[in-house]
Amino acid sequence: MPKHPPFDDIARDYARLAFGLERHIPGFIDARLGPQEVRSELDSEPAPPPGALVAAARDLLGRIPHMDASEARTGYLTKQAEAMLANARRAAGEELPYREEVRLLFDVEPQATPEGVYDAAINDLDHLLPGDGPVAERMIAWRESYRISPETARRVVDVILPELRERTLDIVELPQGEAIEIQMVTDKPWSGYNWYLGDGRSRVDLNTDLPIYAYRLTDLLAHEGYPGHHTEHALKERLYTENGFGEHALQLINTPECLISEGIATVAEKMLFSPEELVRFRREKVYPAAGIAGDPEREVAIGAAQRILRSVPGNAALMLHEEGQAPNEVVAYLRRYALSSDGEARQRLRFIADPLWRAYIFTYHVGYELVSRWLDGATPGERRRRFRTLLTEQVYPSQIASWAANDAGPPPV
Repeated sequence: MPKHPPFDDIARDYARLAFGLERHIPGFIDARLGPQEVRSELDSEPAPPPGALVAAARDLLGRIPHMDASEARTGYLTKQAEAMLANARRAAGEELPYREEVRLLFDVEPQATPEGVYDAAINDLDHLLPGDGPVAERMIAWRESYRISPETARRVVDVILPELRERTLDIVELPQGEAIEIQMVTDKPWSGYNWYLGDGRSRVDLNTDLPIYAYRLTDLLAHEGYPGHHTEHALKERLYTENGFGEHALQLINTPECLISEGIATVAEKMLFSPEELVRFRREKVYPAAGIAGDPEREVAIGAAQRILRSVPGNAALMLHEEGQAPNEVVAYLRRYALSSDGEARQRLRFIADPLWRAYIFTYHVGYELVSRWLDGATPGERRRRFRTLLTEQVYPSQIASWAANDAGPPPV
């Protein structure tokens, strides 16, 4: 099959709808990999009125069940098109209740986490963190002891990335010629971002406006690189180049594929390292390169407690967008329960207040919980098979939730 196979009718209309939405929602298309002539044609079309996009999305949804394709492809396309319809409705000025917006965009039911769960985790951290005084202040001070300069971070990246890639090769075969470029950037609402460039290549941007902590770099690079976003994008590009599924010539923000992608990325580090292996890797490789001593055993225990606080930004988003609480109240909530500094809390607020990202905040902790639920109960061999499915196949959140509820693996390919 040619490197850029032609789109079938459904994929072409899917792409046309995506390009139309991009005109009204800048950033909606995160990556575009298809034939240049198709991209040029769709890019040159006049911006359609939002009402026309709503109609096009409804028409696409009506046609998908009748296409000559597998159940896996029609199910995936249906969930993607439902999210595109929700995006079109918002672009047309319709006000969706915030929880409904999250549900329609990501195929999950958003829930607030009881604050008692956070109180218990913070109590655990009170016993784990060194020093005396308020837990939030001690957490901030503990993190600061791991802070490194962007120049040092570049050196540490060169130690971590090859190890991650080598371990990822134990799970999947990577495309020939794949590669990651690291770039330091500023003035962004996120800490790191993978820009997939196509042909197995990614650029990973690290935001130096936020502190870079040595103890977090392995997780961050696994998330953005191996076996996270870069690996998934490089492997799923084959669904287009080898299977002819034109929908995978595009990557779309605020659709269910994002929740699967963030689920993969947030479990990426633990797919490569057991807790004991992670301790050894940090002690023997990461911290000597960073020029710090570290305390890997304590870090793993602290990390387990911190993981429970992953959903705090989701609660904060509900406060802001559903309850209508003032931004300063949301910042105070993030400082209290996420144990953030004022600057970190305000940076997080910037993300959850951004029109493009306001619902996206749920993809991280819900994706982690969903994917972990499906992976963690399986035998080691089955766990890797399931993870390969996530990396290589068309899947969607409610499908994974059903498999997890029934402790079922994917059907044989």
